[in-house]
Amino acid sequence: MHWTRSHTSSDSTNPNAPVQSTDLDALISRHSASSLTYLDDPYTTHFIPSSVRRAGGSAVSRPALINLGTHARTWAVDQVVQGFLWETEEEDDASARGGEGRESGGGDPPRRPRRPGRRRRQVLSIGAGTDTRYWRMRDKWMQAVEGSTQQEWEHHVSWVEVDFEETTGAKARIVATKPSLKVGIGESLKIERGGHALSSKSYTLIPGDLRDLSTTLGPYLLSSNPFPSRSEPLLDPTLPTLLLAECVLVYVPPETTREILTWFSKTFKGGGGSMIGYDPFNFEDAFGKVMVRNLATRYLFLPAASSTPTLESLNARLKENGFAQAESRTIEQIRQGVIPLEEIQRVNRLEQIDEVEELNLVLAHYAITIGNVNGDEGVGF
Repeated sequence: MHWTRSHTSSDSTNPNAPVQSTDLDALISRHSASSLTYLDDPYTTHFIPSSVRRAGGSAVSRPALINLGTHARTWAVDQVVQGFLWETEEEDDASARGGEGRESGGGDPPRRPRRPGRRRRQVLSIGAGTDTRYWRMRDKWMQAVEGSTQQEWEHHVSWVEVDFEETTGAKARIVATKPSLKVGIGESLKIERGGHALSSKSYTLIPGDLRDLSTTLGPYLLSSNPFPSRSEPLLDPTLPTLLLAECVLVYVPPETTREILTWFSKTFKGGGGSMIGYDPFNFEDAFGKVMVRNLATRYLFLPAASSTPTLESLNARLKENGFAQAESRTIEQIRQGVIPLEEIQRVNRLEQIDEVEELNLVLAHYAITIGNVNGDEGVGF
C-alpha cells in the first residue's frame, strides 16, 4: 500500500518540494534562536544539513526580528503541549467525572505534576518535518516528574508524526544514528517501511499524505497491525489526543482542511480531542499582500489564505468542523499579554533590535489557534 504520492527526486517534478523546503527554513530559525539562548533546543543541530553547516554565517543564523518571533511562537506552542501532557492525576479524575478541566491563566506555565495522570496521552503531529518537540517535551517531563523513568514516559505518552515520505526517510536516518535522539525514544525503537518510518512505545514516525487522510492514512493510524512488529494501533480513539499542526493548514486546500478537522473531531470525541495550530493569516492588508508575493517567488502558494482572513475565521474553521470551543491569538498578542514579562525582558536583552514596529507588524500576521472537541475540556492559553 502506498502512503505517499510517488515523485522523482527532482524538485521540478515534485510539486510538494516548495512546501517541504519551508521545513529547512523553520529548522534554521529554531537553530539560530537556540544558539543564542532564546530557546533551549540541543537537538536542532542534528538535523542541520552538512552543506548549510559548512556555509556558516547567515546560512545558519537569523536576524533578531526572526529570533524573537521564533521564540514567541515556540514558547506558546510549548506551553499548550506541556499543559496537555502535564495534566495531573487529580485533573484526570475531574475529567473523568465531567468536572473542571485544567486551569489556565495569563502567562503562567503549566503546574508541575506530582506524578503523571493515569490516562495515556497522545499527540498527532501532522507535517512535523524536523520538529524536535518530542525530545524537548520528554526532557522537560523527566525533569518535572520526580523519580520518573523512560519506561514511565513510554507508558504516559504516544507521539505520532506524519509527513511526506522524503521527509520521514531523512528524519528516520538521522534519529537512528544519533545516540542522544535514540536515548529519548528508548530501546523499543524499530526502523520500519524500508527506512521511511520509525516505531517505538512512545514515538512513531510515518510517511503519509494528508490529502489521503479519509481513504488510507486515517484508517492506517487506527489499524490494529500498523507494522509487522506491532499489534496495537498507533492511536487509540478513547484516549485524550492533541492534534498539532504548525504552518500546515495554510498550504492545503480548504476542503482538505475540512476533512482533516472533521476526521479528527469525530474520531477523538470520545477520548477528548484538542488541537493547536499555527499559521500566517491576514493577507488582505498591504503587508499581507507583500507576504503573498514574496512566497510566490519561491513557488509557495496559500490555498487557505482567502478562507481565513481574520482571527474569527480561524475560530470558525474549527467550530464548523466538530470543535465545540476555539480561540485564536496573534503572536503579537501572545508576546505582549501571555508570555511572562520576565521572559520577554530576558530575550529582549539577547540582541539589539531597532525595528520594534516591524516586529509587531510581522507578528500580527501569524496566529495560534487552539480548540477542543468537548468544549472547555482540553487545552487553553
